[in-house]
Amino acid sequence: MRSAMPLALAALLLGCAHKSVGGPVSVRSESVKEDDAELFLDLTYEPKGPRQVELMLKMRVGGIVETNKLVAEVYIKGFNVEGNGATRWDGFVPPRTPQTFRVLLTVADGFDEASATVMLSRSQDSNQLLREELTFTVDAEGRVHKQ
Repeated sequence: MRSAMPLALAALLLGCAHKSVGGPVSVRSESVKEDDAELFLDLTYEPKGPRQVELMLKMRVGGIVETNKLVAEVYIKGFNVEGNGATRWDGFVPPRTPQTFRVLLTVADGFDEASATVMLSRSQDSNQLLREELTFTVDAEGRVHKQ
């Protein structure tokens, strides 16, 4: 019995070693000039649960100039918004105070594919700073994958 325990533990550890590590997947990282501010953007997605994916837009300013008021929106087709989530964020990005807009989405029943368009623009004149169209599919096990 004693010799079986180390073998079972070794088999368990080897089985876990080959599993992929989850976490956010970067879709787009860039810096954009927003009036006098330099705005750094990082758009990611992360599969969360069966038929679920979380979209996240991280925004931070380089330097000491705050942005104008910004509006981030996600337009969805074939998704449902989960929890108290919202498909819209608005506000300023002050220096040394990064802002994050996130939304948890579930592919609706009856759909094997869903899409989301993430947009960021200035509130005052609708000048578009970011636009990214994402399409996701659901495999037989219920995992969500970006096309």
